[in-house]
Amino acid sequence: MNMLAAASNTLLILLATLFVLNCVALIVFVLFRQSDTGGIGAAFGGGDGGGAFGTKGQAVVDKVITFMGATFVVLALVFSLVSTGTKTADGRGLDDAGTETPADGSK
Repeated sequence: MNMLAAASNTLLILLATLFVLNCVALIVFVLFRQSDTGGIGAAFGGGDGGGAFGTKGQAVVDKVITFMGATFVVLALVFSLVSTGTKTADGRGLDDAGTETPADGSK
């Protein structure tokens, strides 16, 4: 039996919590990032203050955003695998694979 298919509710809760925290942190870092053209702040008279983290901090913020974006993709794939379990080609789970349902719907 596949270990991912036998995941417990605790693992699902842990993955969901990590996924949500990563999403919120990614949103915050993207909002604090200073754009190269000045963005909407320059349109309303904002000067070139270097962003929320300073001019040299932008390289660090860009690396953090890249890492968190990759983490988002990996967590989304793992969460999808764990939450759905292993399915057969016709969409039934492993527990239902051995049973056949008659065409008329009766059991």
